[in-house]
Amino acid sequence: MYDYDVVCIGGGPGGSASAMRCADRGKKVAIIEARARNGSGGTCVNRGCIPTKALMASANLYASIKEAKTYGINVDMSAVSVDFKAIDKRKNAVINGLGFGLEAMLWKKSRGIDVIKGRARLLDAHTIEVDNGKVKKTVTAENIVVAVGSEPAEIAAFNVDHKKVITSNEIMDFSRPMPGSIVIIGSGAIGLEYGHIYSIYGVDVTIVEMMPNLVPALHDTEITDAIKASLEKRGIKVKCGSGIASVEVQEDGRVKSTLANGEELFSDEVLVAIGRTLNTRGMGLEEVGVKMEKNGQIVTDEHMRTSVPNIFAAGDITVGTQLSDKAQRQGLVIAETIAGGDYYINYDAIPATMFMEPEIAMVGLTVSDAAERGIETISGSLPFSSNEKAMAIGKTEGLIKVVARKDDHVIIGAQIFGHEACDLIAEMTVAVENGLTLEQVYNSIHPHPTVTEIILEVCKRAVGLSFDKYCLLYTSPSPRDVEES
Repeated sequence: MYDYDVVCIGGGPGGSASAMRCADRGKKVAIIEARARNGSGGTCVNRGCIPTKALMASANLYASIKEAKTYGINVDMSAVSVDFKAIDKRKNAVINGLGFGLEAMLWKKSRGIDVIKGRARLLDAHTIEVDNGKVKKTVTAENIVVAVGSEPAEIAAFNVDHKKVITSNEIMDFSRPMPGSIVIIGSGAIGLEYGHIYSIYGVDVTIVEMMPNLVPALHDTEITDAIKASLEKRGIKVKCGSGIASVEVQEDGRVKSTLANGEELFSDEVLVAIGRTLNTRGMGLEEVGVKMEKNGQIVTDEHMRTSVPNIFAAGDITVGTQLSDKAQRQGLVIAETIAGGDYYINYDAIPATMFMEPEIAMVGLTVSDAAERGIETISGSLPFSSNEKAMAIGKTEGLIKVVARKDDHVIIGAQIFGHEACDLIAEMTVAVENGLTLEQVYNSIHPHPTVTEIILEVCKRAVGLSFDKYCLLYTSPSPRDVEES
């Protein structure tokens, strides 16, 4: 009756995960991807998570070279140079390799998923028109998954011109000349990660956050204060508590950013790292009866089913954080629902990560989040200076916190600012998702010496059993300290 059992509109994390699982469940599947090039994998692979990590790898290696003397390695820095075009070439190779492997191998070859290039528009609940700019065709499907993602918002007051006032799409292009200074609007993952990268290369970085503290999604001022201090220690200027009222490119090419409090900042470039526009408008969703919020967000039930029973939605265009791991899980929930299963997503068990150095990661609830829900908690915190591996490798900056219910010690959250935080949060996510207790975690042997032992110790700390009763604050010597000695 239909051309396909399932058609996924969008080849990003949500659509891709749903398509592959549906195919694994024996369904005939197609993916419709609007971008003819650099579309497979969505924003994550092509313009977000992956390219940023490739650029971060180069920056962190350069930072390590500059700090080599701390570890007894003498490097003639006059002989060290940075080739930004080569860095950009490597980043593009990573993107192209992943995109090709995803489409050619994981979709087509191993699962027989059809890939249709073009923009999709729903004609009815089962019929999709696809326009590739040259021809239009229609396909039909018993079930439709909408996973069209989002794009950087172009806020009128910021006058985004994609040259001097840029978004996350442009800043990843390292074939552009590196600016001498940049103002970054927003202190989420994009703002902090690019602030970190640019500062390593000597760019004068200022981060502006309208909320009282950095990382607004992290409701723990002890950790956000530590993050702010760390950035300022590295020479990054931080301004919290006043948003940007306007951004204007001056006649001399400099950019003037005016804060809501009247302060003016001048820089070579401005990165707008806040706001995403959802790609749900103009594709016929409302016309076929899909309920949407005013901002274009699609309303779904716990199985990601929309108000039209055979149409599902995943990713940025649904409730919750705009993260790849959330989208992937939602895609799996959809696929298993279509296959007759009963999958779900726990929005309290979605980790969030920021890959600066030290890294930032969080999952579940903070102490203040729990208090707002009326949950009594116990918590423990430890500095990374308490961890032997961190001391040995000179990565002692930061701290970790764990939050558990007071009555039964079930772990409901964790927040980490420190070395390898984005890897460490995985264990805490497993704990939150599966309702593990503090005792279950700290009674599990962790390998020694590893940074993972700090998880064991912080869980013990919450019940007063940590070895680190006084948490000796050991600080690794800085390059300057070593030089002076």
